[in-house]
Amino acid sequence: MNKKILIIFIFTFFTNILNAQDTILKNIFLKDVIILSTRTNSKLENIPASIDVIAKEEIENYPSTNIDNLLQSVSNVYVNRSWGIFSKNSSVTMRGMDGTNRVLVLYNGIPLNKTSGGGINWYMIQPETVEKIEVLKGSNSALYGNNAMSGIINIISEIPKEKFKGNFKLLYGGYQTFGSSIHLSGNQVRNNRGWYWYANGFWRKGDGYIMVPKETRDSNDSKLGINEFSSDAQLGYQFNEKTKLTVNYNFYTDNRSDGIKIYEKEGGFQKSFSNLGMLNFSTIMHNGILFNAKAFYHYDYFWQHTEKLNETGDTYKMYDTDQYSNDMGLWLNVTRNLGKINKLTLGADFKHGNMDAEDIYRTSTDNVKRKGNISFAAAFLQDEIAIGNKWNIVAALRYDYAGFNSGSIVVDNPSYNTGFLRSFAEDYPSNHWMSLSPKISAKYNFSNKVDMYISASKGFMPATLDDMCSSRKITKGFKEANPQLKPEYVFTYEIGNTYKPTSKLMFESSIYFSEGKDFQYFVATGEIVDNTSIVLKRENIGKVNIAGFEISAKYQWFKNTLLKCNYTYNHSEIVEFNALNETGVNLKGKHIAEIPAHQVFIGLFNRNKWINSSIIFNYVGEQWVDEQNSATISDHFTIDLRLYREWNKRFTVSLDLQNLLDDEFIDKKGGLSPGRYFELEIGVKF
Repeated sequence: MNKKILIIFIFTFFTNILNAQDTILKNIFLKDVIILSTRTNSKLENIPASIDVIAKEEIENYPSTNIDNLLQSVSNVYVNRSWGIFSKNSSVTMRGMDGTNRVLVLYNGIPLNKTSGGGINWYMIQPETVEKIEVLKGSNSALYGNNAMSGIINIISEIPKEKFKGNFKLLYGGYQTFGSSIHLSGNQVRNNRGWYWYANGFWRKGDGYIMVPKETRDSNDSKLGINEFSSDAQLGYQFNEKTKLTVNYNFYTDNRSDGIKIYEKEGGFQKSFSNLGMLNFSTIMHNGILFNAKAFYHYDYFWQHTEKLNETGDTYKMYDTDQYSNDMGLWLNVTRNLGKINKLTLGADFKHGNMDAEDIYRTSTDNVKRKGNISFAAAFLQDEIAIGNKWNIVAALRYDYAGFNSGSIVVDNPSYNTGFLRSFAEDYPSNHWMSLSPKISAKYNFSNKVDMYISASKGFMPATLDDMCSSRKITKGFKEANPQLKPEYVFTYEIGNTYKPTSKLMFESSIYFSEGKDFQYFVATGEIVDNTSIVLKRENIGKVNIAGFEISAKYQWFKNTLLKCNYTYNHSEIVEFNALNETGVNLKGKHIAEIPAHQVFIGLFNRNKWINSSIIFNYVGEQWVDEQNSATISDHFTIDLRLYREWNKRFTVSLDLQNLLDDEFIDKKGGLSPGRYFELEIGVKF
């Protein structure tokens, strides 16, 4: 049956390709303007780095249920959303480094990574409002500081162009999923003066599925459920052709079942609230200086209600986790052309974050509180040099200061439930770190068909507040705080090129080597609490070497069809292990966990007057589950499909089919993927 369904859909897809071809896809060689790589407007073909751009047109054609799904099309980006829309969050990693906190994610140039844990709430941003996504690979702390270890992702929201437009959509999906959305926008800018705005709302609710494999399920396993709502708004004013002010606000809340129901009516669940406010101001002064200022405030509240039985079924525990976190910052930079070949950018960044969390046990006397603050200040200088039509050189240097303070943990009336032996209160000592991060890169254009770049850079990342302050039980065991955790550094060297043999075909490739120093890694200490829970701790384990390459191709097949494919290889290995005294186990020679060595993406996108369609193939290779490399996650692949039709420029219908062949695989936590999932959406434009 699965093969018959696939054949029908593929036949439909290729029939569309051969039908009327009056809808033209955006040419793959258009000269886009990129903000990400230099914090200024620069032409894509002049930037000495590996960059991918996901344009508005591709976003509309991609079979995605969340914004992070789009990143699967970018070479050397690994998106791990193993439970689909029912995942609490998604892990997005790049260039062979584990952990989302090693990828800097920006929204209109403002950081989304939380200082509390480094993760990203991808649900806050709806694809409807996104104009494009810029992806820059490689270490870029010279310009952006911490988190920019393996790359940067910049999500840019649209500036409305029409006087007024709107749409309303209804959604129905697998696992009894329902939803709706509304989008309104307008632009009253006339003669370079006036307002522009949009407002967006999205709601989705689904019953979910049981993620425990059938052979290991028991009566306490229940469905993963979801009930989420997000909204975002933008209000901007253009004073003249040189000055603009834009304010954005995003709100998100959800309630998710965690898949365990014992005595409580709702079982275990998680609730969260996120608020993000952003201000962007830019102006060109009379002396030609471009001034940019960005301010932001990000508030998160997370509440988790948990109930559990031990392995023998004779001990029941129920507890709540409350966590508040705040991030705020101000980013400033000025840019000026010096002569005909130099463009100089000078800037300063300031950021502060804090976390305040509490574990309250309802079935025992345990109570654990933990908190901490971290602050950042930085100054940077960058010079962009263009020599004729051949050479483009970027040199940058940044100084970062990071300080940890006011960290503490308080444990009251502990029992075996938390793993603590006695009541105590401890204030963690303050600590601070400094880093000087350089970068030099150069690109040479041999002709309009061939170019090559070379780059050397340094990355810098202090620890998260959760790793420094939080001692608590987690899924894998008992996590011990490490307030003495030092920053990690990575030195990256890469070379790449672009080759355009014809006007319809383009190849891009990169080879890189990264050496991590004082690499932060989650390791077992060798201790055990409660006779069952192993003690885990984030440590600076030593050196890690990462080597790999990526190659991608784009082919404009007819004027309305685009073929996009890429292959990625990564080898990530611990080459020096300095935490032997802590762990008792030598991890030298082991591979970094949760990093697939091989990835393949193939996408075919078609637009025509009858129906727009796309079909996506994703392959993820085998990867290690744990630090000791004792178990693996098997390789797997998925095929996704999207069909979209519009009538009279007013009515729309779309069908997204994910994991078309219903390939169920097990993730690192032993959870089962949702298998085949669909979303059917109908809408009206006005």
